[in-house]
Amino acid sequence: MAANPSAKTAEGESWLDQRTKLAPLIKASLHVRIPMSAKTYYFGGIAMFLFAIQVVTGTLLSLYYKPTPQAAYESVQFITSSVSFGWLIRSIHHWTANLMVLFVALHLVRVFVQAAYKYPRELTWVVGSFLFIVTLCFGFTGYLLPWDQRAYWATVVGTEIAGAVPVIGDALLLLLRGGADVTGDTMSRFFGIHVLVLPLMLGGLMAVHLLLVHQLGLANPNRPEPRVVTPEVEKEPLRPFFPHYIIDELMAWYVILAILVVLASIFPAGLEGQANPLETPAHVKPEWYYLGVYELLKLIPNEILGIGIPSKLIGIMIPIVGVTLLILWPILDRSPEVRARRRLLAIAGCTVVIVGLIALTIWGYVS
Repeated sequence: MAANPSAKTAEGESWLDQRTKLAPLIKASLHVRIPMSAKTYYFGGIAMFLFAIQVVTGTLLSLYYKPTPQAAYESVQFITSSVSFGWLIRSIHHWTANLMVLFVALHLVRVFVQAAYKYPRELTWVVGSFLFIVTLCFGFTGYLLPWDQRAYWATVVGTEIAGAVPVIGDALLLLLRGGADVTGDTMSRFFGIHVLVLPLMLGGLMAVHLLLVHQLGLANPNRPEPRVVTPEVEKEPLRPFFPHYIIDELMAWYVILAILVVLASIFPAGLEGQANPLETPAHVKPEWYYLGVYELLKLIPNEILGIGIPSKLIGIMIPIVGVTLLILWPILDRSPEVRARRRLLAIAGCTVVIVGLIALTIWGYVS
């Protein structure tokens, strides 16, 4: 008589569990409280998937990349023209970085609109805010590495803006550049931060974020979280995390992967002429996710109300205040209300900020 396949599977699982004792951990990890009314749109999971792609493609690129001003540009050319599928890997890395910023931002907006940052998920929001900041830092540090004209001069402008931060600006500028100007020391620092410091920071923050999501579950957008769990809450219909939610998440990942391949194939990552510190391009612009703030800085007059306040100071304080408000928002918004139609002031403020940033970004792109 043939052996029963299910019995063999059970025997194998028993053998593995006897030697690892992982069954309770796996069972617990597959249980996440997801109310039927919860709508995540899978933004957070997509952002995590994009980070994984960044790690894989970045590791492959680092096998050929040489982080020195003399060799960086040539190594990028070699990756693009000589390495098998090097152009595709580089282009996927480029587009993944852009989409990661987009989906982390969309995830934050979704959580804000659904008031999923309120009790007991305040810390989850704070960790998510820092994930967004680290993601932006990824874009900033990685932008210099091709060492072409656009990357070099955009980094010059970006570090000068960082140098305008009150009190710590000079020290921050020296820390980023490694000297007075953007040089090979700057590249070494940016490369180390990009491939070691930021991945460790993002990985650690992501682990904490996922742990909090696992322990607290997803928020119900129709009612606030009760501080005392009632029998009605316990009987609330839930959506199974495994396999239902996991399968939907995997489908979203496949769609994103297909979009990445299409974007990388039709719009491959470009490369301008090698960086020349003695030749300033006519128009220097940062990446799109910094372009709105950059245009805002350009719009502010040299002196505010004739009292001699430098425009750079005003321009840099606006995003600093904005980021501070973003992180501390769960502390500032103490209302238990979660329904968007009853939080019109908060929703209107969020809409104004988003529309303003989009308008400034488009303006900066076409100007």
